[in-house]
Amino acid sequence: MIEEDLVRLRRHFHKYAEPAWMEFLTTAKIIEELKPYDLKLFYGKEIYFNKRMGLPEKEKIDSYRNSIEISDLEKKDEILDSYTGLIAVLDTKKPGPNIGFRFDIDANELEETDSAGHLPNILKFSSKNSFAMHACGHDAHMSIGIELAKILANMKEKLRGKIIFIFQPAEEGVRGAYSLMNNPIIDKFDYMAGIHIGMDVKSGQIGVGSHGFLATKKIDIIFKGKATHAGASPEKGHNALLAASSAVLNFNSLAQHSMGEARINVGKLNAGSGRNIIANKAKIEMEIRGENDQIISYLYNGVNRIIKGSAISYDCSYEIEIRGQAPSLMPYDENFIKKLREYYKEKSYKLVDANLKGSEDIAYLLNEVRKAGGKTVHFILGSNLKDSHHSENFDINEKDMLRGVNLLVDFVKYIDKIEDFDYERMKNENFAYRI
Repeated sequence: MIEEDLVRLRRHFHKYAEPAWMEFLTTAKIIEELKPYDLKLFYGKEIYFNKRMGLPEKEKIDSYRNSIEISDLEKKDEILDSYTGLIAVLDTKKPGPNIGFRFDIDANELEETDSAGHLPNILKFSSKNSFAMHACGHDAHMSIGIELAKILANMKEKLRGKIIFIFQPAEEGVRGAYSLMNNPIIDKFDYMAGIHIGMDVKSGQIGVGSHGFLATKKIDIIFKGKATHAGASPEKGHNALLAASSAVLNFNSLAQHSMGEARINVGKLNAGSGRNIIANKAKIEMEIRGENDQIISYLYNGVNRIIKGSAISYDCSYEIEIRGQAPSLMPYDENFIKKLREYYKEKSYKLVDANLKGSEDIAYLLNEVRKAGGKTVHFILGSNLKDSHHSENFDINEKDMLRGVNLLVDFVKYIDKIEDFDYERMKNENFAYRI
């Protein structure tokens, strides 16, 4: 039954893939699935305490919003105003720790393949939206999260403390986690876990304590110049295209640092309006990544310096906007991770090293828990993928989702095992228990 539900949910979310800040149907579906259970649901504006980064253009949101129908539900207008995602709280009303889980819910801005051999095409659950596809496994993540919440809600009498399930929007482009920060609903976790499917780990294997989280900033730069006739009066123009091109070429001199890995990439450059017009506007969409926050600061300062220099060289003005960002991951409590790995080995899980090799904004949430003295872990759930993450041919092995649910249920059981639930001890050690 659980496995059938997982497949049903995953295929539904895959079919109605929605990109960051446009997860309208997705949010409504999660609410629909969790409403019958003994969970308190928070959604809409009440879960947002920081600015939402990297919102799509209003015309894009409006166009999609006007093309769908959502049944009436509380705070529908807020959800449709891009206050997407939700937080579900299972409160056992018994002394115990706060345990948090986070599941990302957005799709990639990518058109799914029309290949006849692609399973979603064969079984008719490929994305209905040409502008969005679940090409990173978030459809599986939220399906696992929903089933986990249902299972634990049904086990409520056997549990203690609170369990909080965060269904986070806008992970792609690392925009959503920051927006949920400083939220009292998810404040003061004693334990927190995240999970990602695939990531070069094979079906049947898991990674406990993922590493390799790179800090990152997603940056938009706009150069503004002056248009003029390219033949009759070129000297009267200020060429924004040349300013942007100069900056792009110079950015690549930054991607080296003795203290660790550094990455810089310009993914998009749009400029000009016609072949006989000096370009008066240019837009760069780029990113930087670094092994630690010091490297990110070095790269970001360098980007700003190069932009300023290029603007001066071509007599242009410029604007810089951070469209998304995430920190590197603080070190785990190594003793906690060591014992957790031993626990999973005893339960016959096949463990492998888990190197994320990228950026993930769950690092914001995990870092806050660590700073407050809590314990965290990030899991990789192995799955034999049909193609790489963020590919139009991406697909998972759906049978692996049940292992993901079991993995997280076992995590809750492990916390129950190691906690003695001595309220005075927890209070004295600044645990987060609240009744």
